[in-house]
Amino acid sequence: MRGKPDALLLILGLGLVVLGQVYFLRLPQYVWDGVIFCALGALLWAVALRRAEGHQDASPSRPAWYRRWLADAAAHPLRTAMLGLGVLLVLWAGIGARRADPAADFSPYLRAWLLGLLLYILALAPLRPVRSQARSVAECRSLGFASLLLAAFLARAVALDAIPANFGGDEGTQALEALRLLGPPLRNPFATGWYSVPTLSFLVAGLWMKLFGATVAGVRALSAFVGTASVLVTWLLARRLAGEWVGWGAAALVAFGHYGLHFSRLASNQIADALLGPLALYLLLRGLDGDRHLNLALAGVVLGLSWYAYFGARLMTVVVGLYLVGRALGEGEGFLARHGRGLAALAVGFALALWPLALYYIAHPADFLSRYNQVSIFASGWLAREMSLTGKSAAALLLQQFWKSISAFNLTPDPTFWYRPGIPFLDPVSGVFFVLGLTAAFRRAWRPGGEVLLLWFWAFILLGWTLTENPPSSQRGVGIIPAVSILTALGITETLQAVRRLVNLIPVSRFTFPASALLLALISLLNLHFYFQVYTPRRIYGNPTAEVADVLCDALEAREEVPPVYFDGAPFMYWDFGAIAFRLRDVTGRDFSVEELPEVDPSGGALFIVLGEKTADLDLLRDALPNGVETPFYSEVDGRLLFTMYEIQTDRRGGPQ
Repeated sequence: MRGKPDALLLILGLGLVVLGQVYFLRLPQYVWDGVIFCALGALLWAVALRRAEGHQDASPSRPAWYRRWLADAAAHPLRTAMLGLGVLLVLWAGIGARRADPAADFSPYLRAWLLGLLLYILALAPLRPVRSQARSVAECRSLGFASLLLAAFLARAVALDAIPANFGGDEGTQALEALRLLGPPLRNPFATGWYSVPTLSFLVAGLWMKLFGATVAGVRALSAFVGTASVLVTWLLARRLAGEWVGWGAAALVAFGHYGLHFSRLASNQIADALLGPLALYLLLRGLDGDRHLNLALAGVVLGLSWYAYFGARLMTVVVGLYLVGRALGEGEGFLARHGRGLAALAVGFALALWPLALYYIAHPADFLSRYNQVSIFASGWLAREMSLTGKSAAALLLQQFWKSISAFNLTPDPTFWYRPGIPFLDPVSGVFFVLGLTAAFRRAWRPGGEVLLLWFWAFILLGWTLTENPPSSQRGVGIIPAVSILTALGITETLQAVRRLVNLIPVSRFTFPASALLLALISLLNLHFYFQVYTPRRIYGNPTAEVADVLCDALEAREEVPPVYFDGAPFMYWDFGAIAFRLRDVTGRDFSVEELPEVDPSGGALFIVLGEKTADLDLLRDALPNGVETPFYSEVDGRLLFTMYEIQTDRRGGPQ
């Protein structure tokens, strides 16, 4: 008799969350009704799960005490030598790069740093292969998971030069930074560049273009590979945190979710946040659970390397620090006794990876705080301005910021042109199970490893969005994609398993797998349809100037020869717009206004580009340089005039026609 009431509770809870999602999407004016429905539904759903499952107590294994440092060094002289040499190489690389002339060749310092990190890792590697690692590799090679990774890669790699339709200005600027950094000679990879982003990420992009070409598709290819790798890492981490079913579900959600899919197709470094953060967390948990010093050292190295990527990846350092403090307080003195050596390996790995950049920041503290000063609601003065303009209190504005951040997956869309999909970051079906998964995570917080998922999620919500301007800005939230996917997969798995328990007739493997597969297939199709069939044709990404640049570059790249270009776009747009500067880097061009016409020599031909906002200048061009060939270009989306191409051609003798 108990199963029927429990089933009703589960169905009622699920239904209320679905109703709340409907309110978010269809009745936003009653948003708080939707919040109440979601909260009540999640509570009933949690009660149903509580009644449907039994409690299992798990006692984590206790690793042995570590040996004394000097005794261990004496027992392994080769490892000690490798460790010492690695540290010395890293120290030399950082100091040498700090003292070198900016115009010098930095390749010796880069090689020394990489070799030092490699020696450090090898010094801590086990002498024999670890069986559990071998099993994980074998599972990764299974046909099912290989097929998922292949599908994820194809979703990211097909038509990279055309999807998203525009090549953004920031993409082009980063691509140019990468080409300039490569030189020769190699410029400083341990400094900062565009928007104070560390230059090492540009170096990686430049090396990638060496392999795949300095084209739109070539520079975007790196993100496609990184995005695919994030699917694998999410699968590994989710399995460790919540089991096999959640692992597969989270991997599928990362593979085909429209938010992560978009950033996996951009020539920008934000997608690395979705790889480096969960990878560091996976290595940390694996090292703590098995007392593997190599895993902890790798976790430290990955955390250090994340500081060379986009700024959002640095939040994982905060997450790891808070998690270790919480675990140490919970386990008492025994925690340091068991893991002291491994934590030292983590700290050293982090320090070695970060060392050259840390020296640069010490010498240039303004670069270290630059991005914080730009986007923090405190440092930028945003909070004080908004209080003055709106008359709202600081608490009310903070609550508003928090609401925009936490509702990003169910209600509030991205306000920036980095993505701007016009819908929340999750589709409606995923949005329902995300609410349930977050509820389930609170229920599991007391279990080993369960608290880290909540810590990860809330740290990004508060530090990545709430305390920064204009949340939920998509470029700052890429690092939370794996966490949200794990939470959503947890909601799906817990719901389906509760249904099976309540019915109590169908074996787990015969119900959970097909039901999960069908649900994930539906979610994947919804996301793929939205991104490729709905979002892409809108040409929203990159703002309207990106569409102008894209159409112009397409037109000029199709020509065999391009005469000198005079770009009439100020103050709306300039010739050095990132996409134009990268794609047309071999074309001679400059900004120009009609007042400068007497300075133009059209004897060798000239191509004037007049922006749609400045069509009045065409009359002056026609009067001053008659008989030009005039070609207008219109938007495929809304038919507006993007620009007009006015070309002065030359006859065979070299004079203007």
